[in-house]
Amino acid sequence: MKKLLLFFVLIGIKAEAQELEGGIGGGFSLTTTPTDNMVYKGDQNLMTYSANMRLLYTTKNNWMIGLEGQMHEMSAKSTSKKYGGFYNDYLYIDSVGGNDKKIVYAKYTVNVCAVANKRFDFGGSYLYGGIALGYVSARNNSHMYLANETYKGPDGGQGICYGLQLGYAANITDRIGIYLEGSWRSYTVDYKNADAPQVYPYTKLKYHIMAFPCTFGIRYVFKKVYPNEYGTYDKDHRRFIENKRYYNRGKKADGNW
Repeated sequence: MKKLLLFFVLIGIKAEAQELEGGIGGGFSLTTTPTDNMVYKGDQNLMTYSANMRLLYTTKNNWMIGLEGQMHEMSAKSTSKKYGGFYNDYLYIDSVGGNDKKIVYAKYTVNVCAVANKRFDFGGSYLYGGIALGYVSARNNSHMYLANETYKGPDGGQGICYGLQLGYAANITDRIGIYLEGSWRSYTVDYKNADAPQVYPYTKLKYHIMAFPCTFGIRYVFKKVYPNEYGTYDKDHRRFIENKRYYNRGKKADGNW
């Protein structure tokens, strides 16, 4: 067991190729029950869509840093409890829940996070896990209801997002690969221009909610510097030294000035 642990530690700290990669993917997401003054609670989780985009740089010590964006729906169903309705500007909603229709908190939940992952390479593939911190925006067209919707939250919610992600990536070619990522995102969504329904006296809507997006995607490596290239020069006569590049102070790689 100790030898196995040592093996994973060593592969995690050895120097690997530096990479700049991007990715795009899609999948599904699950949402928890909201808290605070969102009174409409779902008792049945729904599987909704999820989309993912990312841009990551891997350092020589196998740390991945960059940006990751996600978009998914946050919704549920309340089949056992029926809630009172409310006025949605000019639209009157007589009741919410107690049927087989969706409670949609946000049709388009968009988060953009700075991420930091630790990467563990296994030849042509790698595992990674890390943390995320960023911003979330909850968008909705709350004045247009579909036949399967009993409630749609207001538009314009904003707040803080944080969470974790765990994933696996594999190479198809030297540049193109695939990835599978599962993540947990925690949102605190605050509405400056919308009151919480069924709450008296009136107060602005604010709730905490969590989502679990899972996405499968395609990744592309824009640039890669292998360990055996450290100390060599690129076509612009710049020298690679670990994860830094610099001009050779006027002297070209062929030795001529």
